[in-house]
Amino acid sequence: MAALAEETTVAGAPAVERAADAPAEARGVRRARATLLLLAPLLLLAVLSIAFPQTDPDYWWHARTGQYIVETGTLPRTDIFSYTAAGQPWVTHEWLTEVVFFLVARQAGYVGNVVLFGLLVAGALLAVYAMCRRRGAGAVGATLLTLWAFVIAMPQLNVRPQVVTFFCLAIFALLLTLYRQGDTRALWPLPPLMALWANLHGGYIIGLALLGLTIAGEVAARLFRREAAPLRPLLAATAMTGLATLLTPHGLEALRYPFTYAGTGNASMRFIAEWQSPDFHQPIFLVFAASLLLLLVLGVGRRPLGPTETLWAVAFALLGLQSMRHIPLYAVVVTPLVGARLAAELAPYRGRWPRWEWRAHTAAGALAALLPLLFLGGALAQPGATSHLQLGREPGAAGYPAGAVAYLRAQHLRGNLYNDYAWGGYLIYELYPDRRVFVDGRADVYGDAFVTEARAVEKVRPDWRQILDRYDVQLALTGKDSALAGALRADPGWREVYADTTAELFTRVPSDGR
Repeated sequence: MAALAEETTVAGAPAVERAADAPAEARGVRRARATLLLLAPLLLLAVLSIAFPQTDPDYWWHARTGQYIVETGTLPRTDIFSYTAAGQPWVTHEWLTEVVFFLVARQAGYVGNVVLFGLLVAGALLAVYAMCRRRGAGAVGATLLTLWAFVIAMPQLNVRPQVVTFFCLAIFALLLTLYRQGDTRALWPLPPLMALWANLHGGYIIGLALLGLTIAGEVAARLFRREAAPLRPLLAATAMTGLATLLTPHGLEALRYPFTYAGTGNASMRFIAEWQSPDFHQPIFLVFAASLLLLLVLGVGRRPLGPTETLWAVAFALLGLQSMRHIPLYAVVVTPLVGARLAAELAPYRGRWPRWEWRAHTAAGALAALLPLLFLGGALAQPGATSHLQLGREPGAAGYPAGAVAYLRAQHLRGNLYNDYAWGGYLIYELYPDRRVFVDGRADVYGDAFVTEARAVEKVRPDWRQILDRYDVQLALTGKDSALAGALRADPGWREVYADTTAELFTRVPSDGR
């Protein structure tokens, strides 16, 4: 009987424990469902947002490069797409993303890439949400902060390799946040992730910079006698992550490439719009401006943030102010730091929900569900929105000279073709290998001097005719009613042969006038 009693006691204990734990488990399930109710609409919104932007000017040549790599089994080491920079060295630092572009498009069409890159954006936002929760924000507060990060980043999000850096940097920041909160195992994924990132996009250098800032911050924390994470695992992980950047077909050349954008004379930095500082007169940048102001008001250097987070905030704020291209990076790194300061100052951002928790979550989730619907309705209400909706096998050609390209093919026009900078990628996609372009988005291949010349032609600077003569240009394709179109129409040496609402095509008049 004693044995039976003992057996009953031992066997019955788990049942008692399960009964005691049941309410906690039920609360956990409810919280998980409520969190999903909050996050799912936001993640759907992230995917939807990629379906509306005009096709990125560089997507076209990226996809064609991916096709070249897959079909030939080799990486192009010199320029193959233009007649002006033919044979110039070319570091295809995004080669793996380009292969993905081509393979996904071949199987599922351009809409497949829309879904893939929408999921990358959603993954980055999940990392932001996780960081906000780890830094003390409640579920609703973290969701609102994640939405804020998305709105800040949205103008730069599209089917483009930069989204890979947006995603990878968010994962890096999350892993380093976990490490700083005591989980040194979170550092282990950094080297393999960097090996992948270094083959996907040259922005991997930002990941190394984040590690460097973290090391500096942890050293400073020790100097100021503040709480600091173990330094030895971080140094080891940083060393291995740095070595992982060499695991690319380009080796040291790929490591050198990102630094070519650091020079003051870099043509990309001077001429390309996304490399310019944000214009705060444009409403689209006001959310970013509000975030910067909130940082100043809250004071990023106060607890619970330490030197590491302060360095993160200052460095990425400066990057965002320097270039619109960097604003999404600011969004994923700094928004959780804003959340930490809000959680420290405002009780609703950090406390447990009371008994009506499920009702609050349900109400907030219902409101959140309106976001994708409002976005979709607003986007479709814009003039010509359906022409930009990217749901087909081919990327949308709105804003590109599709009619002029069809005319070129039909008329079999020969001779070197001048084209505007933004249209080079599209022409590569449509006309390579039958025709090479004058210029395209690979500014690093052409060099600063040539990009300056191409800009001089597009803006009709005094030497524009000499530049066209130097490269034996026989055809000129430019925007409808552009400055160059006006100059060519007024020049007796050129004749317009095609025009539509997007583009105008000119050909040289032979010396005999016929």
